[in-house]
Amino acid sequence: MDYLRELFHESLNEEGTVEVAGYPFYRDVILRELESEGYREAFNEWLELRRENNLAKAEEILAKFDNRQRFKKIQELYKRGAIIPFVGAGMSMPSGYPSWTAFLYDVLNDTNVQKNAFDTLIKNGEYEEAAQLLFDNLPHGTFLERVENTFDEVPRPSGPVQRLPALFQNAVITTNFDGVLKKCYDDAGFSFVEELKGAEAKELPKQLGQNRRALVKLHGTANTSRDRILTKVEYDHHYANGATLKQVIETISNRTLLFLGCSLTTDRTIKCLVEIMREKGADNSPRHYAFLKINEGEDRLARRDELAAANIYPIWYTDDHDECIEALLEKLAEGAEL
Repeated sequence: MDYLRELFHESLNEEGTVEVAGYPFYRDVILRELESEGYREAFNEWLELRRENNLAKAEEILAKFDNRQRFKKIQELYKRGAIIPFVGAGMSMPSGYPSWTAFLYDVLNDTNVQKNAFDTLIKNGEYEEAAQLLFDNLPHGTFLERVENTFDEVPRPSGPVQRLPALFQNAVITTNFDGVLKKCYDDAGFSFVEELKGAEAKELPKQLGQNRRALVKLHGTANTSRDRILTKVEYDHHYANGATLKQVIETISNRTLLFLGCSLTTDRTIKCLVEIMREKGADNSPRHYAFLKINEGEDRLARRDELAAANIYPIWYTDDHDECIEALLEKLAEGAEL
């Protein structure tokens, strides 16, 4: 709620300060201090209007494609507390972090790697190979130092990621290196009791059984090399047949996952889910879901088939990422006892 109050203050102050006898005063401060009851009423009206706008946007999204019936199923699972959010980079970007692609291109500028070759890797979705190329071209430790400098700092959280603490209070899974999720949950008064990194995520079922709030960081954190997965060599080591991290993904996939801010393209996690579905069969595993943007010109049916192979079923949207995620999260919680 605190972050919504900050957004309300920003909306009050959009027209600038009020000047009295040459002194500037912020409008939210004037209203709070001189008319506290009016401030509460205005805030509640603003909240209700924001909620109505979000729900209207959600209805617009659910009217498209095959979204509505699928969303009803997601909402039923959510109300039973049967969904774990799987958070990707798209949920951290509003807080000031670059996308993984943007970060790699920034590092590229300080290497001797040929841009054409690098462009080809990115175009083909070979991000691990691209990261490995940069890693090998730089002096020892330099690539990891750039990762830490970029992703270890925790700026003020922004965007729909701030909704998560009020909606999901058991476990959150992420492949992000940054600390946005931890910061959001700390700020909301719902700090994680456990933080499980890499192979430690095997302990998640135990933590859930003990009703302990846990943050699972599958690929580690920005400020330590231990359990951090960045390059092709590291991915191959951690995701090889029988490797621990593949076992971890099989463990967490025994619960229904909701992917948020994830591109779900050539990610190793998705490849592992595909392998698991081939081995176990979709009928023997829970379905997973995603809030996923479909871009103009993209073959939605081909994407559907790729995701179905991993037992993932999307709610498609076409407009602004943050606006649509915010709207769908609002709709998800509608009628639930929070």
